[in-house]
Amino acid sequence: MQIAFIQEEQYESAVDLLYDMSVHYNGEDAVSRQVIRQHFMTNLTGPDSSIRIVVATCDDGVVVGLIAITIFHSLVNATAGETGQLFVKELYVLRAERRSGVGEALMKWVARYALSKNCVRVDWHVRADNEAGLRFYQSLGGILVDDRLCYRLSGTALTHAAKTDGE
Repeated sequence: MQIAFIQEEQYESAVDLLYDMSVHYNGEDAVSRQVIRQHFMTNLTGPDSSIRIVVATCDDGVVVGLIAITIFHSLVNATAGETGQLFVKELYVLRAERRSGVGEALMKWVARYALSKNCVRVDWHVRADNEAGLRFYQSLGGILVDDRLCYRLSGTALTHAAKTDGE
């Protein structure tokens, strides 16, 4: 298994993996591979993307896992060498490759990368009902951050929040 930042020749295999992820999370409501490919090319790997994609590949070059990351710098803690915070947006492993060490290898790669970029922490979200994910992250030494809550604006709440006083 190889782990590295995605290369252009791996894009189609990564799109296959993202399609598998869409089916996993959305079932019958999954979007088509064509829609996922367009999103991948335009948004995820486009010039305005702040996301970096790291892939795990088999010897034959097939992408079997990916992790999407970005690095932020603290607005609060400006101590030299202590401002980097790596955020994992998504970690996904092909169903057939789960429990084979791919996810752990990706997370370990990210931890090494974070340290090389002087990040003081790595953060990620996980669904509260994802018991396997919770066990996996705990096995890595991840701790549940109980002093933070996640908020979200979407749909009509997002539209309402975006309105100016005159609207």
